[in-house]
Amino acid sequence: MQTRRLSLVISALALAAASFAANAGITFTNLGTAAPPATVGPYVMTAFDTTPQAAIDDFTSGIINIPGSPIPGTLGVNPGVQKFTVGDTWGSPWAHGYAGPIFYSNQQQITLTLPANTHAFYFYTQGNYYGTNTFTATTDSGASSGPVSVLTDPEVDGSVGFAFNATAGETLATITISAPAAGGFAVAEFGVDTGLKPTTTCASSGYTGTQLLWCVKICESGLTGKALDDWIHRWIRQFRQLPYCALPGGGNPPPQGGEG
Repeated sequence: MQTRRLSLVISALALAAASFAANAGITFTNLGTAAPPATVGPYVMTAFDTTPQAAIDDFTSGIINIPGSPIPGTLGVNPGVQKFTVGDTWGSPWAHGYAGPIFYSNQQQITLTLPANTHAFYFYTQGNYYGTNTFTATTDSGASSGPVSVLTDPEVDGSVGFAFNATAGETLATITISAPAAGGFAVAEFGVDTGLKPTTTCASSGYTGTQLLWCVKICESGLTGKALDDWIHRWIRQFRQLPYCALPGGGNPPPQGGEG
């Protein structure tokens, strides 16, 4: 991939690049009650190690740093939380059979401060009171989950996963969780990207037909110089966007614009 050459070309096409930079931001994904995913957006995810979390005595309160991050740094939480264990000191079943440490707050809102250089992050949450509770999570960038319904039931697996990821190399600093009006809530099952992205190709990015052929010419054929410039100009004139390998951060392609 001619990454260096593409950077020079993109600089020369400032107006075109600017139109796509405006689409950069943070994306939210509702994970539902499914088990934690291997990827969020373009990022490979690694779950926090629950061993140091489990080592904290149940009912310990005032916890402001949750251990187990797979990348340097800590997961801060403000106000401080109290540790419980699903299936033992926390009576409501969690989703997908999880039976590990959780962290409870009796407040209506807490803020997670993420490890440095986080590009994608997920967590699961559940209300303390039985019934359907409404949660909202908001990042420091202003990206929001919107209202999300989460079930707490003594007989039915509950908890819902919230995931955010950067789309153009941004980092996430904080996530503020607004929770049920009363009774408090718990958070657990954290995961963070380790900086890795799955291998991306023109085909895996979803291009078909003309777009696939032209993408291969630009991103995977080894073209340089004027030949590469010509293909990029042709692509922009036809599709009014950049191919995946020329996006800031090499991110996922925007919605396809037709084959022409």
